[in-house]
Amino acid sequence: MKRWRFLLGFGSETGQSKAIAQGMGDIASEQHQICADIFELDEVDKQFKLEEESIMVIVTSSTGDGEPPGNASKFWRKIRREKNSKLLSHMKYTVLGLGDTNYSTFCNCGRVLDRRFEELGATRFYPSAWADDAVGLDLTIEPWLQGFWPALKETLTKLNTSTETSINNLTESINQLNLTQEIKPTVNRQLSSSNKFKSNQDNITYSSNLSEMTTLTLPPKSTHSLSIKLIESSEVKDHLPTDPHYHVSTLIRRECLTHDTAIKPVMSIELEPSEEEFLFEVGDAIKIVCANDENEVNLLLKRLEWMDRASHQLDICISPDNTKKSAKIPTYIPSMCSLRYALTNCIDIRSSPRKNLLRLFVDCTTDEDEKRRLEELCSREGSDIYIKYILEEHLSILDILNHFPSCKPDIAMLIEFLPPLIPRFYSICSSPLDDVRSIKFVYSVLKFDALNGRTYERFGVCTNWLNKITIGTKILIQTRISQHFRLPLTLDTPLIMIGPGTGVAPFIGFLEHLYLSSKSIAGFDVNNLHTWLFYGCRHRQHDFLFEEQIQMYQQINVLKHLFVAASREEDYPFRYVQDQIKANGHELANLIYNRNAIIYVCGDIKTMVRDVRETIAHILKENSDITNIDEYMKSLETSRRYLLDIWS
Repeated sequence: MKRWRFLLGFGSETGQSKAIAQGMGDIASEQHQICADIFELDEVDKQFKLEEESIMVIVTSSTGDGEPPGNASKFWRKIRREKNSKLLSHMKYTVLGLGDTNYSTFCNCGRVLDRRFEELGATRFYPSAWADDAVGLDLTIEPWLQGFWPALKETLTKLNTSTETSINNLTESINQLNLTQEIKPTVNRQLSSSNKFKSNQDNITYSSNLSEMTTLTLPPKSTHSLSIKLIESSEVKDHLPTDPHYHVSTLIRRECLTHDTAIKPVMSIELEPSEEEFLFEVGDAIKIVCANDENEVNLLLKRLEWMDRASHQLDICISPDNTKKSAKIPTYIPSMCSLRYALTNCIDIRSSPRKNLLRLFVDCTTDEDEKRRLEELCSREGSDIYIKYILEEHLSILDILNHFPSCKPDIAMLIEFLPPLIPRFYSICSSPLDDVRSIKFVYSVLKFDALNGRTYERFGVCTNWLNKITIGTKILIQTRISQHFRLPLTLDTPLIMIGPGTGVAPFIGFLEHLYLSSKSIAGFDVNNLHTWLFYGCRHRQHDFLFEEQIQMYQQINVLKHLFVAASREEDYPFRYVQDQIKANGHELANLIYNRNAIIYVCGDIKTMVRDVRETIAHILKENSDITNIDEYMKSLETSRRYLLDIWS
């Protein structure tokens, strides 16, 4: 009998949705004898047709201001323009959306797809879910998957989507699908008495609340699909990777914008694209292809006892014993590159390992107590400790291996299950009217001390790399076009720009663009501008970014109002941008409510975005006759008058 099937489409910007979809496909095949046809959503009309699919499952993230990922935009345009309200009346579906609740557009892509499928007549066979990266995706995904498989099986049974449709085959299929029993991997192992009562200073290695439990529910064990050989060779093939979606640029300038005494140094970078057709607009961000730190790579090589093979070339192929339908050789690792090159330039060794990898680590660990603790960390019962001690502290793969010395994973496992090293985004702070062949952006130098489970000192991946490369280094870049974080078409629209720290970057580009427009465009009069900038720093004497440039824009009337907050100056009345917003609440509320001002917010998502939004809502409530402030704030967002350029 042929296995039953369903369509599993994913939209992925960084690879997380793709990895989750592929994992679901493997579980479907290996544990439930169901075939999942897995495609990027944009493969619609090439690899699949919606009109021919009975069951569809969508796994998607959002990008930018809640927009579809790059490989789902065509799919979204297709169903958005569809006028036949019964197009999908034959279809059963569900959606798993990935997002971050710090964003006001949480899981927006998944939500709009879910709503649009319903509008086109499709019926959910299982409730859609929205996984929150702010607290850990697995907190939602694990229980969602627990109920997903029985619901899928029941739906397959009712629809009889098997290619063999006789009554006998249907009965056989129902028996095979086994609706009443779910595979729940469990384990029985306790910590030894020697470890059970040790000090809890090392919360990663020792547990108190789970040590007495005899049964833990583990995630399904992923199967291997890759076979890897390390080939000793004197030939060096490592070089700058080529990608048609990226442009080559050159680092031509790097300087520190902050005083020597600043708590967090801020650097300014200028790049020169090598291609004249590289285009950008103010409000866009730039995507930087970076590399892992050499010292961190060496530490990992030493921990895994691979240092003597670091220069050996990787020969990656699909294992002859492979049973995974989704098995593919990673396209982000060049053919026959060295092990060191792959760990440095291709593989993300910094992000916290997902539970499926911790589950695999159990079988690579010889110490029984370490096995038990790894089982706890990846178990359903251990979700809270996984989030608290691994995700929230940003522990890396190397941290985990240092905490569990008897764990010895092989090369194939890490290359197959570690995610690709993804580019980093930075807001462009220059205008193409100045020089289309010059791109400028800024970044803070981030340092993370060896504490709270982190076993070694580290810096931000991309910022550390940018700090170390030499002038003249070639850098791969790509523009992330902002569809909405743009200057308005009319000059008399008030602009309220809120950007603490490096969040001021896009607004420097805005002001420069307005200034250059006034010089080059006939009839452009700066006196018609209504520009407000709320800027926050720690100390005005130490880390006031772009101070001279901002003051110059004030003097020539491009910037009409500047309000500065300083969080570390005790005698200064305005500690945060919210304080300055409240102090000017009456006039700001009038601009927003009566004059259709556009509000731009740029900065760190975890430290100020929610507070700023609450402050805006507060001044509107205090200074207007708005009856439902929550609905009004939502209307500002949907009408593109409250715009975010934020990062985590």
